Amino acid sequence: MPTATSLSHLMRRLLTGYAVVINRKHSRSGHLFQNRYKSIVCEEEPYLLELVRYIHLNPLRAGLVADMTELDRYPWSGHAVLMDGPPEGGGRNLGPRPMELVLLGTGGCTTYDVIHILKKSRQQVTDCVVEIQAERATEDPKVFTSIHFHFVVTGKDLKPEQVERAIKLSAEKYCSASIMLGKTADITHDFEVVQE
Repeated sequence: MPTATSLSHLMRRLLTGYAVVINRKHSRSGHLFQNRYKSIVCEEEPYLLELVRYIHLNPLRAGLVADMTELDRYPWSGHAVLMDGPPEGGGRNLGPRPMELVLLGTGGCTTYDVIHILKKSRQQVTDCVVEIQAERATEDPKVFTSIHFHFVVTGKDLKPEQVERAIKLSAEKYCSASIMLGKTADITHDFEVVQE
């Protein structure tokens, strides 16, 4: 693991070397970067979380994006998903809840499986969308008690029995997220095939 001294030395050499190359390439001289590189050791988790928030929200603070929705689509963000909670829990309703993301992840997992299984079965699948409806327990822990997956599978000459088989294999054998949720929830599936 690099020490603060070795990291600082490495960054100084890297930035100086980069500046020399760019200056030669563009026939210029002088500093390439406005400020020197500075490193601060991050040893505490609360500081790390604040640092991640600070870095992620910089485009919003700098006016490069107008709002949180635009920030979610900002191509140079290190985050692909924003997550939040209700105001009564300290959130600001700026993104999906953690449990909603569990469902999204499960939908992604099973959709991937279904497409993969259909392609291995030589089915010409071009799209697969899953619509998810779920209910949760009213008391803590508010686990999912029922989940329904409705698949809309699009392709050319798709055989409904192959689609049904792929969904069943995903649900019973391959999708670990779905199998995990099945420990507390009654999970059902149905599907429709759209021929191109």
